[in-house]
This record gives sequence, C-alpha cells and structure tokens, in this order.
Amino acid sequence: MRKIQWLKAVIVLQTVCLIALGAIALLKWPQAHGDDARDVPEDGVSSGGRESRPVAEIGGRTIAEGELAERLMREHGPSVLRRMLVREAIRLESEAHGISVSERELEEELARLMEGYGDEEAFYEAMREQLGMSPEDVRADAEERLLLEKIAVRPFLVTDEEVETYIRQHPELLEPRVQLTFSWIVTEERDEAEAVRARLEAGEPFEEQARVYSIDDYTAEYGGFYGMVEADDPFVDAKVLELLAALDPGEIGGPVGTADGWAVVRLEDREVEELPDERRLRERVRLQLGLAMAPSLREVEDALLAKYGARVLDERLADR
Repeated sequence: MRKIQWLKAVIVLQTVCLIALGAIALLKWPQAHGDDARDVPEDGVSSGGRESRPVAEIGGRTIAEGELAERLMREHGPSVLRRMLVREAIRLESEAHGISVSERELEEELARLMEGYGDEEAFYEAMREQLGMSPEDVRADAEERLLLEKIAVRPFLVTDEEVETYIRQHPELLEPRVQLTFSWIVTEERDEAEAVRARLEAGEPFEEQARVYSIDDYTAEYGGFYGMVEADDPFVDAKVLELLAALDPGEIGGPVGTADGWAVVRLEDREVEELPDERRLRERVRLQLGLAMAPSLREVEDALLAKYGARVLDERLADR
C-alpha cells in the first residue's frame, strides 16, 4: 500500500477541493429555481433561506449552512479554483500541440498505481473509501498527470544515445522485477514479538494477532496486511526484505529488528514479472530523462496559467 503514497499525495488535495467545491456550489450560489444569493453575516445567521438553515450544533451554538459555505470558500476556494484553471490549461495546451494519452499508456499507469492493493477491485475500493474517488475520477486524474508530464518534456530533446547510455548504466531495468506481498505484526519489544510468533505457531489467526498487538496503526486495522513491494524497495527495511526473500508463500518468519520495532512477517505471495518490453522501457526512460531536465510540474502549471491568461476575479479566491 505504501507504494502509492505519491499518488495519494497528488489526489488527496484534488479530492478535498472537489468536495469543497460541491459544498460551496450547493450552499452558496443560487439554485436553478431562482433562489437569490445572500450575503452571509459573520455569525452565519440571516433572516432565512440556506444561510440560516442549521447543519450542526454544539454546546448550545448552532452552525448554519451559510457559515459552513463561507468557511469552505475561504479555506478551500483558492485551491479548488486553481485546480479547475490548471485542468482547463492542460486541455488547451494538449489540443494546441496534438498531445494525447493512449489507452495503453493509461492502463499501464493505472496498473502501476494498483501495485500493493492485490487487485483492481481492492484498489478502486480503497480509492472510494479513503479518498471518495470513483474509478472515473482516478482515471481522469491519472490521464491529466500523464498529459502534464508530456507537456513538461515537450521542449526538451532526449537523444537515443542518452536513453541507451542510461539503460547501460542501469542494467537492472532489463531484469524481471520480483514483487513481494506480505503482512506483518510490529511490537515494541522483542519478547512481545516472540510471544506473538509462538501464538501464531500454535494456530492463532495472524489477522487477529495483528489487530490486537501490532503497533503499526497503518496495517493493524487490515490484519497486518502491508501490500505489494519490490524485492529491493528502498522504503522497506532491508532486514525485512532479506527475511521475506528466504520465505515461501504462507510461511511466517521473524522476529527481526527494524526501525519501526520488532517485526513478525508472513509472505503472502511472490511474483516475478516478465522481462519488460524494451520499446516501452525506452519510452519510460526518455520521459524520465526529460522530466529531469524540465521545470517542476508546479512551475509548468504556472506557465500554462500565464500563457492562457488565467485570472482570478474574486479576491477571496486569490491563491495564498
């Protein structure tokens, strides 16, 4: 699961923004049947309508829809508006230069993002539960990012020689990847971990032991399930990877000392990928080398907004 933290960092903000935008649109602006928009007082109370309709109360104080809408506008409005403007700028730039994302590219990107979730259904379920995103939302976000990357690298020439040199310097790119799916139980002390291991050997369910004894909150609620990682994942403790490499699927190992505590692990599955398609490999390397030369994606967004004359007309929505 931790393999996709980058994806979550990208889409969490967008999800919050879209939720905020929906709430603002519902609460703040006139509806199709002709309601008049009203100014909202500081205390969120007005003579009637949505502005004074209560949505919550605490300690005798009522929070009205108008107060909620004003807070959403103030705290999330600038981010929501920027996201909308950036999305439109990406569309305009892509159309201007004939830039597109093929179905194959999108499917490969989604497959990469799904690593660590077991299968497609689990991935989309997690996106829905954790981020409120539908499969369509996830696909649209991935496509937008791929378009932005292509826009970013368009001015930079990466030669075939540079691509071949990079591959020669990184021969592991031409080797099949080994992916490990595992669960773990982490305790503060070694004797606790040994006691857990003994209970597991006596037949106690791994998931139950993880929920009760593991101090890793991220995985404990999932019965200790960590997800899928590369066999050489730099974000996983090397001792854990070494232990997993020696286990067969379903086998339990440990305890082993890690930066998080003492870990008892169970290897769920080991997958060896086929050799990568060399043409697609060269495409990915060319893109990565281009991104290394290009400005940051945030800077690319800013340049696109300037190019297409994006202006914020409401000072409340000025990006802070």
